[in-house]
Amino acid sequence: MQQHSKLDTVDEKYQRTLVYCIICLITKEKYVGSTHKPLDKRIAGHIRDRSCSAWQILERGNYKAYVIQHYPCKTLREVLTREGAWQRAYKKSFGEKLVNKKIEGVFLKENPETRQEYSKKYKEEHKEEHSVYYKEYYANHKEEKAVRNKKYRGGHKAEARAYERQPWTCEWCNKGMTLGSKSRHKRTACKSKPTHT
Repeated sequence: MQQHSKLDTVDEKYQRTLVYCIICLITKEKYVGSTHKPLDKRIAGHIRDRSCSAWQILERGNYKAYVIQHYPCKTLREVLTREGAWQRAYKKSFGEKLVNKKIEGVFLKENPETRQEYSKKYKEEHKEEHSVYYKEYYANHKEEKAVRNKKYRGGHKAEARAYERQPWTCEWCNKGMTLGSKSRHKRTACKSKPTHT
């Protein structure tokens, strides 16, 4: 595993780590975090930082903060991994009541498989809102896109023609044709096309 200095630097302060929960006494929403500071000082930090998802609980003024676990450890990686484990457990138990925007302990830069799984899951979960967003975007930028495409095609006609004339063989029916026919063939003409595509 590749070492990342900030995540894997041993520091004595992590011996004081605790994982905590802030619960809204009105809505029952929860926020799970970790700190090496006294809990009241960490809560004060959240109150000053309105961009943190804990703010939506704290702004109501009717909340309770408690320690879930004292977790003496050595590195930030250990802290975030433990915090993430508790966040996932709370998410499983309380669902949408957990307001954390980010679940800690997933180190995407180090694990390409996890990054791909995360990306795939995110796309699936947000498929509908992405679809709405892109439809609106294209509708609102139709003219700009047309001008941009026309300008691009005008400057790249020779390359486009050369690309479209390259030979291509359909992987489904083994019919030979040019790349310029590929899209239409796959969409309508291919008789061997799998039904799930």
